[in-house]
Amino acid sequence: MKKIYLSLILACGLATAHAQDNPRLSVCGLNAAETAYYMAPGWNLGNTLEAGSSADNFTDNAGTAAETSWQSTKTTQEVIDLVKRSGFKTVRIPCSWVMGHLKETTTMTIDPDWLARVKEIVDYCIKDGLFVILNDHWDGGWLEYDGFTTGADVEKKKEQLRLLWTNIATAFRDYDGHLLFAGMNEPGVGGASPDAQGTLMVNAYNDDSDVNETAFTNRILEYEQVFIDAVRATGGNNAQRVLIVQGPMVNAVKTVKFFDVSKLKDPASERLMVEIHGYDPYRFCQMTEDASWGMMEYYWTGHAPARASAGRVGTTSEQQAVQTAFNNMKTAFVDKGYPVILGEYGARERTLSTTQGNQAKHNESRQYWYNFTTDYAMTAGMIPICWDINNNGYKIVDRANLTVGDDYDLDGIQEGVEAAQATFNTIYPEPSATAAIRTSTVLTLESDNVYDCCGRVVAKEVKDIHNISLPRGIYIYKGRKIIK
Repeated sequence: MKKIYLSLILACGLATAHAQDNPRLSVCGLNAAETAYYMAPGWNLGNTLEAGSSADNFTDNAGTAAETSWQSTKTTQEVIDLVKRSGFKTVRIPCSWVMGHLKETTTMTIDPDWLARVKEIVDYCIKDGLFVILNDHWDGGWLEYDGFTTGADVEKKKEQLRLLWTNIATAFRDYDGHLLFAGMNEPGVGGASPDAQGTLMVNAYNDDSDVNETAFTNRILEYEQVFIDAVRATGGNNAQRVLIVQGPMVNAVKTVKFFDVSKLKDPASERLMVEIHGYDPYRFCQMTEDASWGMMEYYWTGHAPARASAGRVGTTSEQQAVQTAFNNMKTAFVDKGYPVILGEYGARERTLSTTQGNQAKHNESRQYWYNFTTDYAMTAGMIPICWDINNNGYKIVDRANLTVGDDYDLDGIQEGVEAAQATFNTIYPEPSATAAIRTSTVLTLESDNVYDCCGRVVAKEVKDIHNISLPRGIYIYKGRKIIK
């Protein structure tokens, strides 16, 4: 009953937000903070459009079949409908372009069949009123690893990136503010391509010297400036579209310490978000076998069986570390006008035999982890987007059977949203439908001008909008949205 109740709360809130969709979205008229109001929580269409092999880099060998090479279900409108019914407001679409989807490498021209398929899935989401984040994911490592090595040809990579994002952005130029672009995924994380030159600039999994971390972060900023410039240059709605940039290794601690987003120059005002990912603590969320330095954690403190080994139980201090990291992101970015995307987060579902442990307590612990991680993220002004790959322990949505794949994870997310929603809405208040068009109230005037969604006057000194002839569309009159 509790699950049904929570689902109804989230579904009703979602329906309300989309029933009142801000007309400024049609021209990307909402800034990053205003857009954030509508976006939490989110879900990843993982292991789908980013799938493939780095052996296919800079070719068109992968084709549309790549969609089901890492998981078996083709994405349909019905899958996205289920995502919406589950209470999610954003779909993040990890995507490959270089890894098997380039028709011509000199101009970085994208395979038209692949581009059409990506558009089709984006359209499924927007039809449901969902927000969409479209990125250049690991993509065979061509940039995320190869671009950050000691032997990388940085200028060549920047030109390839410019051409690639010019082509992507041009294809989606007319899409409204429901679509956001993310320039990369996890810079410095993931494997190299066969073309990698040299070694990674920093240690991928441990702290490095401040000198190396700073040089690495400065290179990220170089690439992200190219991404911003390329998208903005395509014009149309892309001139004001909200864009997402990634911190070093999308690690919260490194991003707070080294990433100065203000160094990025964007001709569009207040249109940038910052992205990190969260799989912490590693031993609970991702570890797949015990090691000499630590054991896999199956449970969470307060949710473990009575005789569980201490090494199997996540601790209060680990939970506090998650909260501290998120609060530090709030101070460093959210409070300065840069909303934060928690672009991936998740805890692997483990199947425990009776000799390994207590499955019920593991499920309960995982639900608790999703609860507090979602809560802490939204309380810190972050938009949490859960990781889902349709298999291997991350399967919140069962795409093949069109059902919830993991009730515990989804319940935890819903509980976290319910706990944090009020605070989230104080950080990101509901945007005005007219703030970008008029700054003074007009509700007491006997007559007023009629504006289109671009803020252009289409009729002057109108006393009753219903008594004049206008083409079908959305208009702003006396501070209200009018649909003709």
